Amino acid sequence: MSPDGYTLASTAILVVVMELLFGKTRRLAGVFVLFMGTFLVAAPAVAEFGFSGMHVQGVNTSIAKALGLLKAEGVMVMDVALGGPADFAGVKRGDRITKFHGTHIDTFKCLVKVVTGTKPGQTIALHVIRATGEFDLKLKLGTKPVSWKIAKGAVINFPAIGITLAAITQKIRQRFKIRWGSVGVLVTLIDPELASRMLLNRGDVIVQLNQKDVWLPSQVLKAYNKAKVANVSQMLMLIERPDGFRYMMLPVK
Repeated sequence: MSPDGYTLASTAILVVVMELLFGKTRRLAGVFVLFMGTFLVAAPAVAEFGFSGMHVQGVNTSIAKALGLLKAEGVMVMDVALGGPADFAGVKRGDRITKFHGTHIDTFKCLVKVVTGTKPGQTIALHVIRATGEFDLKLKLGTKPVSWKIAKGAVINFPAIGITLAAITQKIRQRFKIRWGSVGVLVTLIDPELASRMLLNRGDVIVQLNQKDVWLPSQVLKAYNKAKVANVSQMLMLIERPDGFRYMMLPVK
């Protein structure tokens, strides 16, 4: 029996509980589990449902009261992945989704059930309510980006420049409080002897190197070694910090 009362028939069942659809992943007793709130929905292990690129939460009584609703229904969009399906469809932060793929969405659990029945490439209709009115949108579902499928930890040390980099697994994301939607490589350690000369800080996320997206330490290492062979003295980095994005140089030694 699962924590919230849903029975798992066998370990061959994939229990899907999404962060719509950038989920946290964990293995329990041979079962893959994707977390989204507290609800569990059973689905075939081989199924791949559509990816929307939204971070949502259910409407509770407090939210309903704040918005002047007669009852708590729908889900609120907390964030939208830049360049993802929901972004292209026109979904915005603060939208309240009340209908998804022809189904009235009254609870978070209801949305989970509907989404797990979709497929990549499928175009679905959704109805959203925002401060400026109500809108009907068309959302073409995609597949989960490779950069969001980081399941195994990976760490690389760069002794020449005094930093250690790690892939952003769900565990790393939680430990370093990295925001939802952030993709890149995390700076986990900086050599104390070089810290005073480093522009990087522990907790920085390297998003790009020379205008190319990175999400694995091995990608950074490959680009660094390539630059070294080409006698390039420094590389352009796009860094994400809690206070925003900035460009800085990575020395090549």
